[in-house]
Amino acid sequence: MTDSSWTQRIRDPVHGLVVFGDSGDRQRDETDRIAWNLLNTPEFQRLRRIRQLGFSDLVFPGATHSRFAHSIGVYHMARRLADVIARREGRRDSERERVALLAALLHDIGHGPFSHAFEAVARALKQPKRHEAWSAEIIQGDTEVNRALRDVSEDLPQRIGALLEGAEPKDIYSVIVSSQFDADRLDYIQRDRLMTGVGFGHIDLDWLLDCLEVGVVTVGREEPEETACLYLGPKGIQVAEEYLEARFRLYRMVYMHKTTRAAERMLEAVLREAAERIRDCGLENRDPVLRYLASEEPVLGDYLDLDDAAVWAALSACGGWKHEHIAGLSQRLRQRSLYKCVDVGSRPGGAGNLWQRFRRKLDEHAPLWQQEVLFGGYIH
Repeated sequence: MTDSSWTQRIRDPVHGLVVFGDSGDRQRDETDRIAWNLLNTPEFQRLRRIRQLGFSDLVFPGATHSRFAHSIGVYHMARRLADVIARREGRRDSERERVALLAALLHDIGHGPFSHAFEAVARALKQPKRHEAWSAEIIQGDTEVNRALRDVSEDLPQRIGALLEGAEPKDIYSVIVSSQFDADRLDYIQRDRLMTGVGFGHIDLDWLLDCLEVGVVTVGREEPEETACLYLGPKGIQVAEEYLEARFRLYRMVYMHKTTRAAERMLEAVLREAAERIRDCGLENRDPVLRYLASEEPVLGDYLDLDDAAVWAALSACGGWKHEHIAGLSQRLRQRSLYKCVDVGSRPGGAGNLWQRFRRKLDEHAPLWQQEVLFGGYIH
């Protein structure tokens, strides 16, 4: 039984007061208590030390919010979506709702520092394990998160992991975790807009939620099947346009900003080269980032040692190396002396693929500054 008087509160800059417990519903309050216990595990507290937008604060100084704060916001939005479902269906499935809410809370638990740039380095070093796989291991492995879930039910970690790994929504509750109107999107659009300080991207959230309906949609080509979904009714057309425009403009003007992309490519280059030469500098046993990247089969404990501070410490160490390129990139990143970003592939080329022609010409002439050119695509 849940103590009806139990309650915890967090002040959030986006959603105001986020209250755990004291909802008037025993099952929901119990879910809130489980969520609160998860917040206080070491694996979840690590998210305080990982920024949501990586290098974006080099452009937008206020964008220092963490994946911890975002995850709390996602949980709050997940509860609101669950309330929409309960209202539209006229009933509440507390067990399926609990799995969906806790999956929403834990959706980012496996993210690493500077997540997408860091994963690009790992892939280049033949480490294919992505943050989704680390999330599954944290939830189902030997961790405090796993123990907190198994204290409730032995199969709860597996049920949450299966929901997070699902490619397509299986029922209306999985839509809360992964869909066009999932809790993740509904939080980060608002949070990233606020913390970057951009003037665009406002969404009338209350109206959007009020216009949501429960229905079905056909998915799949080879074997199409109907699955439950949330959709906006006729009165939600305008807010749907606001929502889509907000996502588009955030990707174009914040997530893909040329300065952020330049910093990401520089981080990829310095960490990749440093990991390949780690034994030349004697840091293989002292620096957790380089040790992780140099490992052929990194373990969960090594991964959980990684956060933004560890990456900056690695850059500081690399700045003192005798290897000129590694030291130079590290120092420039720390001083915000960044490379310029040019979208070669986006410029017209009448005589074939301009990207390939540029790479070929660069290889043919091999200018002295060739090693200073870093290549990369749109990654977020």
